[in-house]
Formats: sequence, C-alpha cells, structure tokens
Amino acid sequence: MMNGISPEQGPPLSVPLSFFFTAPLALIAAGVLLLQGQAAQLALVHLGTVGFLLFVMLGALYQMLPVVAGAVVPRPRGAHVVHALLVAGTIALITAQARGEAVFFLTAMGLLSLALLGFLVPAGWAAARSRMSTPTAWGMRLALLGLMAVAIAGLRLAWVRGGHPFGGDWLALRLAHAHLGFLGWIGGLVSAVSWQVLPMFYLVAAPPLRLTRLVLGGVAVTWLALLGSVFAVVPFALVPFLIIPGALAVWAVQPGWALRALLTRKRKRKDATLHLWWVSMTLAPVCLVLGALSAWTSLEKLPQLYGLVVLWGWAGALVHGMLMRIVPFLVWLHWCAPRVGQPGVPSARELLPDRLVTLGAGLHVLALGLGVVAVLSGELLAWRLFGAGLALTGLWLLRVLAGTVLRGRRWLPA
Repeated sequence: MMNGISPEQGPPLSVPLSFFFTAPLALIAAGVLLLQGQAAQLALVHLGTVGFLLFVMLGALYQMLPVVAGAVVPRPRGAHVVHALLVAGTIALITAQARGEAVFFLTAMGLLSLALLGFLVPAGWAAARSRMSTPTAWGMRLALLGLMAVAIAGLRLAWVRGGHPFGGDWLALRLAHAHLGFLGWIGGLVSAVSWQVLPMFYLVAAPPLRLTRLVLGGVAVTWLALLGSVFAVVPFALVPFLIIPGALAVWAVQPGWALRALLTRKRKRKDATLHLWWVSMTLAPVCLVLGALSAWTSLEKLPQLYGLVVLWGWAGALVHGMLMRIVPFLVWLHWCAPRVGQPGVPSARELLPDRLVTLGAGLHVLALGLGVVAVLSGELLAWRLFGAGLALTGLWLLRVLAGTVLRGRRWLPA
C-alpha cells in the first residue's frame, strides 16, 4: 500500500495501455474528417466522447477500480475483448452518423452494447462488492451508473435512428443523453479521480468530506432526473432544469475546490501537466455559463460552442493532463520500480520530460482556439485548421505515449 492505494492489485499493463493508445487515433480521425471538409457534427462529437474520452476513462477505470477503490475486476484480460468490440462499435457509429444509414446504427448499437456490458458487468460487480467507502470509491460507483445511463439513452437514440418509431420528444432525449454523459459519467468520474490524483501527484490537501458529498449529491440528483426523462415523456423545456444540480456541482463547486487547492499546494515545483489542469478548471465555470445561455437563449452558434468547450476544453484538457501523469507512473511502476537502486533507473518524470508535456498542452490549447474560431466564423478554412490542430494533437499524444513506453521498456524485468 502507498498513499492509500494498492498498486499490486492492478491489471496487466497491457490493459490500460491498449485503451490509452487508441484514444489519440480518434483525434487524428476527427482531424482528417475536418481536413477533408466533412464536418458531420454528430460524428465529430462521438469521436470526442467515445473515441477519445471513453477509451481513456475505461482504461483508467480498469487500473483505478482495483488500485484506488479496492474493486478487483475479475478476468482483467477480458478487457481486450471489450477494447476490440469498442473499436468496432465506434467505427460503426461514426460511419452511421456520417452516412445516415440505418444498418450502421443498428450494427453500432449491437457492438457498443456488448462492449459496455463486457465492462459494466464485471466492473459493477467488483465495485458493489468493494467495502471501500472513500469519496473517490463512491464517485467511481456513481460514474459507473452514469455510464450505464448514457448507454441506455444512446441505445434508445440508435434504435430510433435505425428506423423504429419514437413517441417522445426527440430533442429532449438527445439533451438528456448528452448531459448524462457530460455530468453523470465524465463529471462524476473526473471529480472522483481528482480527489485522489491531486493529493497524490501534486501534494494538495484532500477535499473536505462535505464538499465531496455536495458534488456527488448534485451529480446523483441530475443522474436520477435525466435517467427518468429517458423513459418518461418529458418536454424539451424541462430538461435544462434537471441538469442544474449536476452542472453546479461539476462546473462550480468542484473546480472551485481544485483551483484553490492548486494555488495553495505544498509542492511549489513547476509541473507541466498543471497547465492542462488550469485550462480545464478555469473553463469549467465557462461551461456553466455557456450551457445556461444555450438553454435559455436562441443564439444560433452557442450550442456548438458549448459542446466544443465542454468536450475539448474542460473534459479534453483534463483527460489529456491525466494521461501525461498516469502513463509514465504506470510504466515506471511495472518496469522500473523493481530495478530501483540500480544505476541509471529513471524516475517517472524522466520517462516523460516536461518539455514534451508542455508542447502537447500548447497544441491542445491551440486546437481549442482554432475550434472556437471555426464555430464562430463558420468558414470551411477555419474548420480545416481546427482539424489540423486536432490531428497534430493526436499525433503528438501518440508519439509521447510511445516514447514513454519505449524509454521504460529497456528496464523491463527479465
């Protein structure tokens, strides 16, 4: 045990790495679509949510559920089957949204259902059996429920797009699906993980218990309300009110604590990954404002801007930053730690130098800026430049992850 975690309970390194290495490919694919002038909005959104964010978050959960929450996922190598199904399902979903053909929606529905069942059943069973009751453990349990709810809403959407009748409010269902993802899944998980990662890697004070309860309570209320709206006939105008508790928890209360904790942290040494944390936490209240304006004004470009800032700003920057911390730590733990004391064994920070992380952060912020310009201008050239920014960020992430693994592999125990 160290710092309240149990590294020996983690899965084989190949499990999280397989998910982490797939995520940059989604950014490259999104960039290529935009460079070709194919700005199919839903395809791009799902390359971000499923292709990038979901792959990273599932890889992190396979690692963190047993290590941080004491929930040992049975048969961890089964994650490779989940990974393969998820890749195939993501390709089918993007194809369906780019071409609009019912057969691809139904194919995607089947593949993604199998992938998520393959993850949620063993992970949920392990989380339910775990006796750990830390805020992070409870947050992970809530995030698993959030992922389940996102999948249910997404399956209903895909079922309708596959040519089946629907008697409810289509726009209300889409809005509920999106915010079950934004707040119940992504918001719940990144909040819970930050309560472990920030004290562990950046030596900040742990969050007060009342704050973690407030955040989890807000996310839970919105999760229950939005999940109910998926099955009931709820008018579109009511859905934004259901979103409010989770939005305030994730985009106001949680970043307020994180920013204050980072400002008062014990370790003053500069850390390149902090750039991405600052970007994410600073943009969280912006998401709150843009979301409110999107819901209660009729400005045409606000929903697109809102989605961009949520996915590539707040969530994307945070996930990017976590990758830059978690991957070198895992490589060091599996391959270098057994050789500690031998000449030349690197630290986790030496496996991924700060200058490489800083450049990646710069590319991420540049792509975000180009995306904002593209949304506001609507010009094809601006969208292509945004695509170039996404593709470059994805290529750089892939290069950095590969370099980290190669630097650590030379210390692989015989």
